[in-house]
Amino acid sequence: MDLDTLQTFLLITKNNSFTKTSEELFCTQAAISMRIRRLENNLDCTLFDRSSKSAKLTKEGQLFLPYAQQIVNTYANAKEHLLQSKLMEQSEISFTSSHTPGIYLLPNIIFKFRQKYPYITLINNVQYTKNVIGSVLDKTYSLGIISQPYFSDTQDIICEHILDDPLVVVVNNKHPWATKKRIFIHEIKKEVFLISNPHTSIISYLEKIGNYKFDPQKICVVGNIEAIKQSIYDNLGISVLSESAVKQEIKLNLLSQIEIADDIKLMRHIYYLKRKDEKLPFSTELFIKFANEFIDLKNKDSLDLN
Repeated sequence: MDLDTLQTFLLITKNNSFTKTSEELFCTQAAISMRIRRLENNLDCTLFDRSSKSAKLTKEGQLFLPYAQQIVNTYANAKEHLLQSKLMEQSEISFTSSHTPGIYLLPNIIFKFRQKYPYITLINNVQYTKNVIGSVLDKTYSLGIISQPYFSDTQDIICEHILDDPLVVVVNNKHPWATKKRIFIHEIKKEVFLISNPHTSIISYLEKIGNYKFDPQKICVVGNIEAIKQSIYDNLGISVLSESAVKQEIKLNLLSQIEIADDIKLMRHIYYLKRKDEKLPFSTELFIKFANEFIDLKNKDSLDLN
């Protein structure tokens, strides 16, 4: 008898169906039936009435149900207790991130993580990507989170994808594109293009997917994302920004979002960085895992709504 088999038994009881349970567990109905047969052989009784269309418990199945629930619950409680014990070894996670993930993507994740693990404090130092990388290399921080990296893989850093950051073209409401609503990606290079700093990865990213080169005279460095948004308010240029950075402005109709007519989805990847010679503490690894699962769940909910 194993835990997976007990959990399968409980899920069949909840669903009243072998078929639905096999779909939820992403396995065949034959595999589910085999698990239950094995459990019944171990207990020397029949747990489900095979003559019924639904998965109806027999008298023995009803007697066994509370014991199965107790075993599974006891295991879950023990696992949680052991997890808390490990987490208490590191009650503070201090890391660094670049501006886009640090200001617009991570706060919500940090808040949700703190709700689940209130005994862990997270401290995020937001700085330019170049400084994030330097802080990880010089061991000031063991964890860094940045947008599209621009450094060589030969450095002493492991760089792993953690989440995706949808990008949008943003213009002033009086810009000619605001009435068109759709442009081709090559049209971007004709406009004054606003960026936060000279080292931003957005230029190389757009040049690569658009198969063109920007005229350096068309690129204007304004300091940070908030400065970019203010410059767009003043109709000084356009930009491509994280969707999360302008969602309120778009929602309130303060700025206009322009769709790309090409078969291209503007997307920037967010990565976490760690040194190759260092093992991250358990709590930090848990935070990375939580961030991945949080985004996956958020994306699933978004797809369900659509």
